[in-house]
Amino acid sequence: MESRIKFEKLYFYYLSLKSGLINLNYYDEKLNELFLEDEDQDGILLELQFCTANLEKTIFTLNTYLFDKIWQLDFQIVGIMLVNEIKKQYNEDPNILKELTHKLYIIWTLLPNEVAEKEPFIKLNSIDDSWSWNGKEKVIDDINWLLNYYPQKYNCTVDYRLH
Repeated sequence: MESRIKFEKLYFYYLSLKSGLINLNYYDEKLNELFLEDEDQDGILLELQFCTANLEKTIFTLNTYLFDKIWQLDFQIVGIMLVNEIKKQYNEDPNILKELTHKLYIIWTLLPNEVAEKEPFIKLNSIDDSWSWNGKEKVIDDINWLLNYYPQKYNCTVDYRLH
């Protein structure tokens, strides 16, 4: 596996675990897949395997490993992974919208400022605020915008208002 993509995946897992977007069991399953695909036998994946039972240690290890690699990341890939996970969760249970928007805000706070202020990541900040200021209809509009930000990757757009 190309290690560049591995960095983006690990950063996605860091953001998702820290925000509560994914749980430790899901992460453990995906980490096992990464570990089995790893042609480079990169030591970080083995180290992460040893701490998957402890969320705080996992997050700390990911953060420490990625700290000096942050500006090497392709944030478009990270964004696509985030959008895919958000779509998956929202499709499974559209009633989690309020909880989901709060998790997106937490992700926004974890991003480097230079990334957080650009599309589509800037939307992660305002979606959660829309509940107070503009109501559910605006939240749904913002979620639709976010979930359709990378339509070329999915060959379609979806109107999530139907949920």
